[in-house]
Amino acid sequence: MEFEIFFSKKKILSFEIKEGQVDYFRTSRELGLALRILNKGRMGFSYLFGPTPDSVVQLTDRAVELADQADVDPIHGFSSAEIIDISHLDLFDRNLSKISEKEKIEHIKEMEHATLSADTRIKKIQKAEYEEVTNYVTLINSKGLDLEREGTHCIMSMMALAEDNNSSELGFEFNSARIYTDLDPIKIGMNAAKRATDMLGSRQISTRTCPAVLENRVVGDLLSVWSSSFFGENVNKGKSYLKNKINHTIASPRIQLIDDGLYPRGLGSAPFDDEGIPQKTTLLVKEGKLLSYLFDRYWSKKTGSQLTGNSVRVQISSPPSTSVSNLFIHAGPVSFEQLLLIMDNGFFINELMGVHMVDPVSGDFSLGASGMWIEKGKAVFPVKGVTISGSIHNLFSAVEELGDDLRFLGRIGAPSLLIKEIIISGL
Repeated sequence: MEFEIFFSKKKILSFEIKEGQVDYFRTSRELGLALRILNKGRMGFSYLFGPTPDSVVQLTDRAVELADQADVDPIHGFSSAEIIDISHLDLFDRNLSKISEKEKIEHIKEMEHATLSADTRIKKIQKAEYEEVTNYVTLINSKGLDLEREGTHCIMSMMALAEDNNSSELGFEFNSARIYTDLDPIKIGMNAAKRATDMLGSRQISTRTCPAVLENRVVGDLLSVWSSSFFGENVNKGKSYLKNKINHTIASPRIQLIDDGLYPRGLGSAPFDDEGIPQKTTLLVKEGKLLSYLFDRYWSKKTGSQLTGNSVRVQISSPPSTSVSNLFIHAGPVSFEQLLLIMDNGFFINELMGVHMVDPVSGDFSLGASGMWIEKGKAVFPVKGVTISGSIHNLFSAVEELGDDLRFLGRIGAPSLLIKEIIISGL
């Protein structure tokens, strides 16, 4: 009988500021333990929170019981891989605990003040929030694996309300980082204010097909949906359109798509994935051609493919499965302002509604969109209440130029993109 133990310890701090005062403040600790038992090709999984000696015995009994009930699968197994040194990647902020809670509160108050001061049309702060997580992971198995890793993750977010005449708009901005000092609360506040005020007086436009520039965070949302098409499990289960497409063109020749588990200060970076496989850099798409898929241990072995180190436990209650580490489209040479000038006339899209509803298998979408109408490379008026439709697969094939403004939001990163044409349904 073989075993694997995954232990997670988290320290969490979160608070919200309203009108210069702390509205809520919470600190907590979370302990989680997940166990996988492998008995003669049968895998059992169980988990618990707040482990005690008695509960660990029950956890073990439950995993053994589930293994006895499972089907035999000779592909099941555990990792015995060696780990590389990634101490240079800055995944743990050693100074985070030295910054007092009072200082962190003051920084969010400064963010709130910067938002309100940015424009007289900012009338209210809906949310000014901060959260940090310090995470420790231990992974042990019966093949001699005994690994540890630690990481920090900080998030600041702001939502502002702008009003002018009979128009009101919300502007939301946030950023996350491994290192606290990589966050700029003043910039976050100013950007939230600008996003709100820029959309005041927005209107619809008529139905048309035209070029579009997608803001980097909009591209990130779409890339998040597209990402599951690259999972080896989905490919082999017929849940991805990329089956048998290795070395085929699947995107614009401008597109280079990379999953980098060793990206400096990346939120998905780690010495090993959640099964103990060393993380690595995988070039998925080069000049529009598909070169690789992403695998956890099981699907790598089942398909005879190279390990990519992409096993992730979404939460302690979930067995490991395939996901991205730090997935991003490589930035281009063009500034955001130049993208608009190259487009000349068209639709700049800075928000999409309902992206999570897109079917990742078909890639078809019909999404509410807002942004700015652009003429001669300059914003003319804000646009709202329109719908864009098409296919994510076709959209990434229609990329004509890439911005130099690569931005990561969580584990997904992208620059702004110029799209040859997009279908808009409006008036």
